[in-house]
Amino acid sequence: MLGFPLPYRDELLYSVIARHGVHSGIGSPKELLREVFGDTKIIATPDLPGHLTLVAALYPPKVGPTSLDLLYSHTLFPLYAPFIGEQRRQKLFNELMANKRHSAHVAAGVAASRIKQPVYLRYCPGCMQAQYSRYGECYWQRVWQVAGTWDCAVHGALQNTPIHRHDVHRHQYQAACFQVCVIKQQAIGCWQSYLIATSIETLLNFNGVPVPELVQWGNWYHDLADAQGFCRGRQIEHEKVSAKVIGFWGYEWLASLDLLPECSETCWLKSIFRKHRKAFSYLQHLIVLHAFLESGWCFTDLMQQVASSRHPAKVTPPQLTVLDNSQLDKYRNRWLSAVHRYGTKLARENGFGDVYAWLYRHDRYWLIATNQQYYIKPKTCQAKVDWRKRDHDNVRTLILLRDATEQDLWLPRRTMNWYLAQLQRKATIEKNLKHLQLCRLFFDRHCENIEQYQIRRITRIVIRLNLAGADLKRWQVLRLSGLSEERLTELAREFLQEIIRI
Repeated sequence: MLGFPLPYRDELLYSVIARHGVHSGIGSPKELLREVFGDTKIIATPDLPGHLTLVAALYPPKVGPTSLDLLYSHTLFPLYAPFIGEQRRQKLFNELMANKRHSAHVAAGVAASRIKQPVYLRYCPGCMQAQYSRYGECYWQRVWQVAGTWDCAVHGALQNTPIHRHDVHRHQYQAACFQVCVIKQQAIGCWQSYLIATSIETLLNFNGVPVPELVQWGNWYHDLADAQGFCRGRQIEHEKVSAKVIGFWGYEWLASLDLLPECSETCWLKSIFRKHRKAFSYLQHLIVLHAFLESGWCFTDLMQQVASSRHPAKVTPPQLTVLDNSQLDKYRNRWLSAVHRYGTKLARENGFGDVYAWLYRHDRYWLIATNQQYYIKPKTCQAKVDWRKRDHDNVRTLILLRDATEQDLWLPRRTMNWYLAQLQRKATIEKNLKHLQLCRLFFDRHCENIEQYQIRRITRIVIRLNLAGADLKRWQVLRLSGLSEERLTELAREFLQEIIRI
């Protein structure tokens, strides 16, 4: 594509696409999506956008950035990649490259993270003035939108715009400009936030591989605690670890991020020093690393050190030799009668645990083969749900919602997703519609199709113009309605001609 803008340093891909809309004079969000992606259903995602191969193909060969450059230099992918393991990193990489829908926020752990994402797009007034002086326009920088930091490492506190990151207009790319990013005096941030902001800038520019596995991170953190003298044998003294982290960062700052270490066994700080059974966020890693390592540590050297560390393989103890075959037959017969009566697991819980332990030490292969024959699948207790009652309750709520909003012409299109978003158990209803016949019938009858939505948009603009005493002009009605002659449906076209008469 000729004229598609080259990204600036540290610019979000979201911002590049928004600037292209401004440069090309494209006022319609759907038209911008059609020109860039060839699809009007793409969601404008600031942090982890997909379809990178398609976007990279818009640049001339050997001139523009590659898809790999876009991924590592213009998305927040480098924040998550070093800490999720190579297999999940590769899965996330493939999803963002492919030209299809993806679940990148689930694969990266963003959806389930305790680190809350910013509600609004944020900006730094000082950086924006510097951008305008140098380039003649502004753009969204990556570091502004990172959860866990509230300050620019150079100028001070970040400011919120009125633009929601996940707005109802989720297909619209909003460009950075002084109309939405008001220049104001910036407050001086705390030293903790400055330190995190500086580390995040370094992390965003890290694109090295290989990525450490989760087990390597767990072993490395254990060795780190041991080097600090916080181990008693193989056990880590978590009270000392917690005291060191709180002593470095401060109680109030950790509490503001909901990362204050707790006394429970499921505390994130205890889990990060144990065997890693899940990935931890970049912010949790940075908090521990800064508290334990000396100032001036290099993230690149650290990653190479963790990735090159070898984790010990699990060693199976050798099987002991049995000299008396009569004793072996005795234990085998006892275990056979036990598993025949109770099953494998219940036999150990009903007084035969010693038999199991003896056979595991002396006759392990026979024990494993026997247990596979007598394995009983546990009975799972399924909670019974009265779907009929739930169906009636939900459809009553939907009817009340329809009646309460029927006269509101300014609401977004009333699709099934819109109705579900107003309910408390959206996911439960959406995934179990096969049990909710009345709800399905409601959605089939009352969800707004495109023709109805276009007519409603035209109606509200016509009413507003009539109340203002303005003349009705077809082009003006379409423009204020966000429509065009090309996208106008046949029913809406007849409505304009036969009812509105324009």
